[in-house]
Amino acid sequence: MNGPDADLAACREGCGNATTQAIYKRFDAELQRFGARGRQVCRQDVDHHFETLMAALSSNIAEVFVQYALWLKDVLSSRGVPTTHLVFSFEAMSNYLQAQLAEPTASRVRAILTLAQTAITSHALPALFEPNRVPALEQTDRFQALILQGHNKPAMAVMQAAMTDGLTLTQAAVRLVQPALYRVGHLWQKSRISVSQEHLATAVSQNILAGAYLQASFAPPVGKSAMFACVEGGFHGVGLQILADAFDTAGWEVFNLGTNLPQRDLLRQIDAHRPNMLGLSISLPGQLAVARETIEMMRAEMGSSCPEIWVGGLATMGVPQVTRLTKADAWAADALHALEQR
Repeated sequence: MNGPDADLAACREGCGNATTQAIYKRFDAELQRFGARGRQVCRQDVDHHFETLMAALSSNIAEVFVQYALWLKDVLSSRGVPTTHLVFSFEAMSNYLQAQLAEPTASRVRAILTLAQTAITSHALPALFEPNRVPALEQTDRFQALILQGHNKPAMAVMQAAMTDGLTLTQAAVRLVQPALYRVGHLWQKSRISVSQEHLATAVSQNILAGAYLQASFAPPVGKSAMFACVEGGFHGVGLQILADAFDTAGWEVFNLGTNLPQRDLLRQIDAHRPNMLGLSISLPGQLAVARETIEMMRAEMGSSCPEIWVGGLATMGVPQVTRLTKADAWAADALHALEQR
């Protein structure tokens, strides 16, 4: 990393400390109700701001940070944190970074943060974002209700019925399981369910996908291999499982490395298995910068032996020029979309 990226990266620790202190100095009486844990979460939030700001700066796509700010406004507002706190956090970050960065980086950072402040004070809270490249099945609402209640067997019956009616494992997963989980995530985002309910729905969905795998049809081997992983810090693995199952049933040799994979371990696995394709899942906006850093490191260390790299996941939806942002070779909206492009 060099140039403006390196200059900004060097400010991370100081910016995190200074911004958190400024927020608590400004809103101390109001924020004390959150206790020590609240201060820790505040600092983590500032780190996420910083990571996404770096991604917007390095790719020269300010909209990445603006969309992140609107998403965060929704999350915080539903938990009783006023928008004024978020606006002030961006202002405090801007003030600190102006004093640390040289031009023109300082002006570019200020412009991005100003755009975000304007957006969150003038935009209404976003509606449910649900990718609609392919329509959800009519049974999705019932399936969602069942997984939220932890009713594994009735939910499995809905999945099996969809496959009995002629859908492949991947089609049923993309049109039933995936949209149901998007909706569950939105309920958490709006603070209408607890994180434990979201985790229960996720665990039930993973069990259902595992059972449906036994019912799937498999194509003959195609002589290619694919490796899939969530970027470091990513813990949302259901979409990754759907993607891995899609390529597995399409005849590929598949290595699903799961969630929160350290960059160095990913490199070791690529070196050991030499896949034709690598798919990275990015679920939260702040992980866009992590994905870019991972891909840059892979290209620098592996050179011509680096596999073709694809990105996907909820954080990539609606992001302009996401391949340029992350330096990936390609992007897919879902498992079906990925298969169509291979």
